Amino acid sequence: MIERLQRVDPQAAADEITTEYVEMTVTEAIDSLRSPGAGEFFGRIDEPSQGSSTSWYIGRRHIEDAEHDPVVVDWRAPVSAPFYRATAVDSLGMEFRRRFTFGDGSITAYLDEHLDDPDAGDVAAGIPDPVLAEIGAARTGEMREIVATIQAEQDVVIRADIDQALIVQGGPGTGKTAVALHRAAFLLFEHRARLARDGVLVVGPNQAFLDYISNVLPSLGERSVRQCMARDLCIPGVEVTGSDEPGLAAWKGAPERLAEIEAAALAAIRPPDDDIRVPIGARTHTIRVAEFAGWLRAAAGGKVPVNQRKERLRVLARQALQRRCGGEDRWSEAGPLKTAINKAWPTQKPISLVDKLLPGPRGKRRAWTAADQFLVDEANSLLNGTPFTYGHVVVDEAQDHSAVALRVIGRRTPAGSCTLVGDVAQSTAAAGQERWTDVFAHLGAAGAIADLTIGYRVPEPILDVANRLLPHTGVDAAPSRSVRLGGDPPRWHRTTASELVEEVARVTVEVKHRHPLTGIIADPGVHAAIVDALSEVELSAAGHLHELERHEVPLFAPDTVKGLEFDGVVVVAPEVIFDGSPRGARLLYVAMTRAVQELALVTTEEPLGVLA
Repeated sequence: MIERLQRVDPQAAADEITTEYVEMTVTEAIDSLRSPGAGEFFGRIDEPSQGSSTSWYIGRRHIEDAEHDPVVVDWRAPVSAPFYRATAVDSLGMEFRRRFTFGDGSITAYLDEHLDDPDAGDVAAGIPDPVLAEIGAARTGEMREIVATIQAEQDVVIRADIDQALIVQGGPGTGKTAVALHRAAFLLFEHRARLARDGVLVVGPNQAFLDYISNVLPSLGERSVRQCMARDLCIPGVEVTGSDEPGLAAWKGAPERLAEIEAAALAAIRPPDDDIRVPIGARTHTIRVAEFAGWLRAAAGGKVPVNQRKERLRVLARQALQRRCGGEDRWSEAGPLKTAINKAWPTQKPISLVDKLLPGPRGKRRAWTAADQFLVDEANSLLNGTPFTYGHVVVDEAQDHSAVALRVIGRRTPAGSCTLVGDVAQSTAAAGQERWTDVFAHLGAAGAIADLTIGYRVPEPILDVANRLLPHTGVDAAPSRSVRLGGDPPRWHRTTASELVEEVARVTVEVKHRHPLTGIIADPGVHAAIVDALSEVELSAAGHLHELERHEVPLFAPDTVKGLEFDGVVVVAPEVIFDGSPRGARLLYVAMTRAVQELALVTTEEPLGVLA
């Protein structure tokens, strides 16, 4: 296939634009085929067919032979669905499933599951060893695709209908992020023409997270998806120079602000105080205030952006004047009426509108904040329309977005087609969400909520301890259960306050020796001291996971580490992170559940009683 693509001559195209398009398409196709595992199949299913069996090999790409018969079918094709969902209890018509393990391009192992064997029920309903091995493999600092290990409840979410807002609630390690990205890849396969035209957007919580997931969709052959943070969606023009206290940030992100912005956008529209006299030729026409107010009411309704509705007012006024002039169009002479329209319906600027609504100094004296960006963008959408939209939007860590930010995101998908994933037990932002049912109203879309209940990342001994924080989070979140039953419980290391960071460095060296990808999670107040302590043991702190050097140790605050994972995790001063508040419980819950293999907690006090 690569050889055939290399023989394509873009210069044979009819024009320069087509030549450029062909070059880009061929390059992307070759890169896709050369990506690791592109030609490999990882599964096989057999289904009865007229007295015999038909075998289907499942892989990352669709591959045909010279006669165009399928050799490997794409994992996203409908025929592949039973590979992920069939069990001995419900075989979905399948007789047999085989899972392959590859190493350096060759098959190294395979596992057979006879789905028509009633004695194999417990085995086929569980998690096969190759899947467990893949789940427990050492991390590399980049998220990997999971096409070979997608589980039944995940597959249901991935293949769900596109025409809805789908919210996916899942505890730590349930695969929310991977499922959301694979859903994007599936929808691009299933609705190729529609989404090639309208585009797909992935919204992540921060740049470290976006770097972490950056290779997943390209590894699945999808390179056209835009990935960004929510703030990147906002219109330019708001220079952030300030920050908000949590209380003010919550106020700015509250749903009441949405109603206030909409009301303010319409409040400036008002009829004139006096009748309008319009001299045309030898006659003066009088426009009564009541008639003008009727035009305003007729023009103000509807979904068209407010500033654009003004044109409807002009049309109504022009038509009324034309009737007065016996059908003759004398609009060019109607200066007083045009002036009255501009005064009654002033063209508004979104920054000015929001500036008037917010407390504090106005105009050039205002220090704009991140929360203000979303308010201004919402005002712009109401006044001028949303500048760019997508066919489907994926949002990770959705629980941390304010009502206003969710509306900004929702406006990017006019059809309401989106996938939001998150965990209300990990909601730590000042204006974050604690009930998914509220989110549909914020988005301005209807949809459904799906639950992921099985954890694949965090070992049960660690998850069991972390789950003890859930009753203290102040939200109703069911604990997830892990399929990884082995491993050690969290290890506590007690020290003195004066020796805290030195002990952190010592424990980090110890854990990193066993698990090269080890991260430190600590309150920002001790980051500088930890950086110095790490340098004493010839390590350096990093604020990313992507392309780490051997001596680098990722160092994050609890509220910036969501969605990331490390083989080893060192949590610093859990008694500081959990200050007794629901938010503190959520932050510590986040920190503890980043561990894939080992969790160490360095404390200056007795182990927290809530974790006992």
